[in-house]
Amino acid sequence: MVHITGDIHGELWRFCEECMPGESSWTENDILIICGDFGFIWYEKSDNVGYRSNERALNTLAEKPYTILWVDGNHENFNRIYSYPENTKYGNKVHRIRDNIYHLERGRIYTIEGKRYFTFGGAYSIDRYMRQKDISYWEQEIPCNREYNQASKELKQVNYKVDYVITHTCPSEIIKLMGYYPDVHDAELCGFFDFVMYEVSFTKWFFGHWHTEEKIVLPNGKELRAIFNEIETI
Repeated sequence: MVHITGDIHGELWRFCEECMPGESSWTENDILIICGDFGFIWYEKSDNVGYRSNERALNTLAEKPYTILWVDGNHENFNRIYSYPENTKYGNKVHRIRDNIYHLERGRIYTIEGKRYFTFGGAYSIDRYMRQKDISYWEQEIPCNREYNQASKELKQVNYKVDYVITHTCPSEIIKLMGYYPDVHDAELCGFFDFVMYEVSFTKWFFGHWHTEEKIVLPNGKELRAIFNEIETI
């Protein structure tokens, strides 16, 4: 079965029965998908204490019987993420972190349990003023043209039909419906998501980033789900 949750932010304590009901009984047949801000790949090797803490956490997660998949958020060390080997899994490219932990790349379509998942991570960090470039924020948090082109290519190949969409942030129209204001720095990304929302056929769209639990159903029946601490099984 596939289980979806929101931002983890490197909080290992989240991986328990209390926080993820049913987690203790998940097996090799279960998959957990995280909608961004994974957070366990953060410190550089030059920060020995932080790096070793990350590695211990990843090794602990590697002992889980189930598979962990995640799209990147904005609070990620992209230099480190992209340094991991690129493998093929679920019919497309992934970064292999451990044997059961994989980063789902932007603009890719994966086939998981017979369903198509379109993934596209990234978002702008509105708290950049408190962060340092290449230390606590990375420019790659904002998608590039190559990633948008990859997304367009893959969506066209499946005639703009997928089952699920997994992202970190969401369409600008959904941001407004939730009572927030889209950040100007996210205009291109959220505008692209507006296009996906209307032009791509999908059953349900999951996203994190906003640290809230909310469901929005469009007049055409499409459902978008903001998810944070909760777990939804599909």
